[in-house]
Amino acid sequence: MARPKKPEERRRIRDVAFNVFARKGLESTSFSDIAKEASVSKSLVQYYFPKKEQFVSDFIDRSLTITEEIIEEDLDYEFKHELAKLFAMGLAQFHFSINNKALDAMRMDILRDRGSTEVVVRYAIDWIFKHTTVFPLETQEEEDMAKKTIVYVIGGTFDYLYDCMLYDVDFDLDFLFFASTAIMKPYLTNPFGEAEAIKEALSPEWLDAALKKYNERLFVEA
Repeated sequence: MARPKKPEERRRIRDVAFNVFARKGLESTSFSDIAKEASVSKSLVQYYFPKKEQFVSDFIDRSLTITEEIIEEDLDYEFKHELAKLFAMGLAQFHFSINNKALDAMRMDILRDRGSTEVVVRYAIDWIFKHTTVFPLETQEEEDMAKKTIVYVIGGTFDYLYDCMLYDVDFDLDFLFFASTAIMKPYLTNPFGEAEAIKEALSPEWLDAALKKYNERLFVEA
């Protein structure tokens, strides 16, 4: 008879894994590292997470969900376009990822390794389609094409971030927004004109306070 899976046991292992990944990065963290930190056997870790990629899936899901919660709770802004909240989430997530010392090791792993980048992009897109109705698509063919387009947008963004880090130049958020919306334009039901207002609402002070709350929720004591 198979050992029953316990949601609370899985959550604890996941939370421990997130903390280890943050310190060591994805590539340098082994199942044994997670097991040692969680004071459980390696086999138990792999029982709940047979592949390391499943930790990445959980991390992306939790990260984006927390970002959405913080925006809904704390941002004093009324979204008018279906894409507006997703745009605000993208800006906030960008800030949390790039300016977050707690994620330095993980960020460099993702940018350095194409395989890790692909996994992160794929799970981010799954989250978008599962939790939003931004893209009013009627057929599977339309959804597949939209997902491919988003892969192109996010993948291009990662390439741009990597180049900026490699050559030590500042990120141009206006360029990223222009390029992304130009590519996604066919999937928007009406013009999206809230970008400037949202960027103003996400002030540096708001983002710094939100980053603190983000880390408190993401890296819980396990």
